[in-house]
Amino acid sequence: MKRKVAVILMLIVCLLVSTKSFTVNAINSHDEFNKLSCGSYLLMDSDSKTVLSSFNEHARMPVASICKLMVTLITLERIESGELSMDDEMRASEHACDAEGSQAFLDAGSKYKVSNLLKSVIVASANDSSIVLAEGIAGSEKAFVNLMNERAKELGMKNTVYENASGLNTDNQHSTAYDSALVLREIERFDIYIKDASIWMDNLIHPSGRETELVNTNRLIRYYEYCTGGKTGFTDEAGYCLASSATKDGLNLIAVVLNCKDSQSRFSESIELFSHGFANYQNSHILSAEKCFDKTVKVVGGKENSICVRPLNDYFAIDKKGEKSTYETVLQVPNRVGAPIKKGQEVGVCLVLKNGVIIAEVPVISESNVAKQNFSDVMRKIVNGWAL
Repeated sequence: MKRKVAVILMLIVCLLVSTKSFTVNAINSHDEFNKLSCGSYLLMDSDSKTVLSSFNEHARMPVASICKLMVTLITLERIESGELSMDDEMRASEHACDAEGSQAFLDAGSKYKVSNLLKSVIVASANDSSIVLAEGIAGSEKAFVNLMNERAKELGMKNTVYENASGLNTDNQHSTAYDSALVLREIERFDIYIKDASIWMDNLIHPSGRETELVNTNRLIRYYEYCTGGKTGFTDEAGYCLASSATKDGLNLIAVVLNCKDSQSRFSESIELFSHGFANYQNSHILSAEKCFDKTVKVVGGKENSICVRPLNDYFAIDKKGEKSTYETVLQVPNRVGAPIKKGQEVGVCLVLKNGVIIAEVPVISESNVAKQNFSDVMRKIVNGWAL
């Protein structure tokens, strides 16, 4: 009996040891950067959204001022849609000017241009300016937070909850390395952001004539030649955080590090991630949204006889350097479509194949509007046909 018990205990010990060993090996095989000090990180190819390296990338954490990326995105989208202008002015409330942490030191009651508020958020992570933008766009910071959470859902940020526009700690505000990369990726399509994010030092001139010096909290802009933008964050609970982007040789990368032990680590470890990406990966531009396919589609009952079609969006594929991959595209559109047709209307898909395997389906859209033909158009075609 004792012997049986001893054997069972030995089997249990062996099982525990083997399980522990398996877990460590699984982490090591997944994570080439387990020597980093941060609690969570991610390296993503921005063009394809491919995750190249990660650790705890979906872990929910406080991310401090990285939440201002969403404030920036919503502001830029309002400008893009025409609902807001860079020259519009917003009044700085007492609530905004009382915000703790990093500030542009706005004068309560004074009006500031959207352009200056946005720049102070992007460059200097100004909490007061961020709240003024929130109040100016939605009427209150609370109402703006609802917009932030709605936009997060639209972007597929499944592990993010916003409760304010500043990033100061609350009971339930959190995000992840992966979600932070998604919002930074979306922001980087705006030229306004790229311009402001590249500023190292600038001055904000207040209506009173007083000046506040703005210094970029993202030191990579000055000390890492490939950096194109980013957002820092820090609170005691969140630790030192950074979501940043870099471009080299046509490869666009995003690195996010959360809960680093000190300020220097968030920059050095981001560079380490970028260096790994640039050294080991390359991308290929498979489809261009600016270029129509050679094949046109016939139009039935329209003022025009055919339409040009193009991909809805660019498509990039990423490979490890040295890999020999073959990419093909297969256009799947009908031989003819009926009028009317709107520019941008989806008419089919383009399949992208890697080594013969489908890896993506990109929507195909009409390049132009085609109105439905009327009686005069029909008679004109008949007459033209007789003339021939």
